[in-house]
Amino acid sequence: PAKLQRHLETKHPTPVGKPCTETEELVLPAAVDMCREMIGEAAAKKLLTIPLSNDTVSHRIADMASDIQQQLIERVKSSPFSSLQLDESTDATNAALLLVLFAISGTVVCTKTYCFVESYQHELRLRNVSAALITTSVRMAWTGRTVSGKHHGVIRQILDRAPEAKWTHCFLHRESLAAKNMSPEFHGVMDVSVKTINFIKNNALKSRCFTKLCEDIEADHIQLLYHSEVRWLSRGLVLKRLLELRNEVFSFLTEKKSPLAHYYANTKFTAQLAYLCDIFTLLNQLNISLQGRASNMFVVADKVQAFKRKLSLWTKRAQEKRMDMFLLLSDLLENSPQVNISDSVSQHLSQLAEKFDDYFPEDPREGHKSVCSKLSLLKGNSLVDIASDGDLKMSLKQQPLTDFWAHLLPEHPKLAALKVLMPFPATYNSEVGFSTLGLKTKHRNKCEQAKPSVRLKLSSLEPDIQKLMCDKQHHSSH
Repeated sequence: PAKLQRHLETKHPTPVGKPCTETEELVLPAAVDMCREMIGEAAAKKLLTIPLSNDTVSHRIADMASDIQQQLIERVKSSPFSSLQLDESTDATNAALLLVLFAISGTVVCTKTYCFVESYQHELRLRNVSAALITTSVRMAWTGRTVSGKHHGVIRQILDRAPEAKWTHCFLHRESLAAKNMSPEFHGVMDVSVKTINFIKNNALKSRCFTKLCEDIEADHIQLLYHSEVRWLSRGLVLKRLLELRNEVFSFLTEKKSPLAHYYANTKFTAQLAYLCDIFTLLNQLNISLQGRASNMFVVADKVQAFKRKLSLWTKRAQEKRMDMFLLLSDLLENSPQVNISDSVSQHLSQLAEKFDDYFPEDPREGHKSVCSKLSLLKGNSLVDIASDGDLKMSLKQQPLTDFWAHLLPEHPKLAALKVLMPFPATYNSEVGFSTLGLKTKHRNKCEQAKPSVRLKLSSLEPDIQKLMCDKQHHSSH
């Protein structure tokens, strides 16, 4: 029908990471059955003539991805400034990947995924990345991680050619690094916790016995969680689960005659474990609040600065032996008033505050505070038209900060607010992008197959379906 044809011409299917064979193996047979029941056998036979092989679908994906890339290049060339994010990872075949994300006028789109099959070598990485990126002659803000070498990295080479460019390190990684520092006392508690978890979970028989024990006494959980250093939220989640199952763990370790059992009979150790649960839970909450696609430099800076002020306040309260800000620890101390770890807690909080000052020395809001207040710049004589726009004022509370200034850019191109809002504050978008590479497996590991799919999956730009259809020639047999 004409209505369906118009729909197909104006709408492209949302990429969901399914294999290219799904259309031929699932969608087409279902459509044939529907046509056979509703219209007749003749219509069903006509549907079978539609070419929907995996190669056909992958070619169409490549065409749409190429169209998106061309749109991006045109937007970058016409944009007065852009933001670029670089991040690295490896896929299922241990091939090295570099994901590049652009932000143009507040819109985040994926431009390319560079895949290096070889192991990382410094010269090889710089040569490939530099050749692909440095030729882009636009003013940019860069967010990088490993590629941000001070003297010979890609960022250094970019700054040599574009001195006005600014770069920043991911806020999430900086927060994670700041949280790693612990005193020997608390580091020992962490080591005992990890050894306990490994003792129970590394052996299948012990793991099953512990699960049975938890089920018999109707515990809230039936298993502990493995600890992983590379996961941002690992410490808080792992320690919280261990604390909640500490009685079950003590019974199990005692039954197995493990030397680790005596730690869980020690009230001071339990109090220290409770404190680590509390502080890492708070750090996890901060980490999660820094994530998100719509986040910007000012939002994350506000949250980090607020947490730094909290650390200062908590340190003073800990020195006064007031632990009510740590819920699990305060509950435990109520039942064990003889336990005193206030000195250890205040020392750790003080060290944590110093680390946050080291990793967050600058305030990106400095000199740009007026951008945070949407109405503050509207008071200037040069923006009288904006200040007099009643509809604009009504929309201030409904729009995110970046969207608000992006909305004003076409009519007021001299506004520089987006220049300080567009830089990526964290590699959250890159991490989401790398998660889509789950579609790459050891049996489907060709880089050229994955790149168009990833670009189409991540991009917020839509391909011009009408243009692509016009470029295609209908086969004479159809």
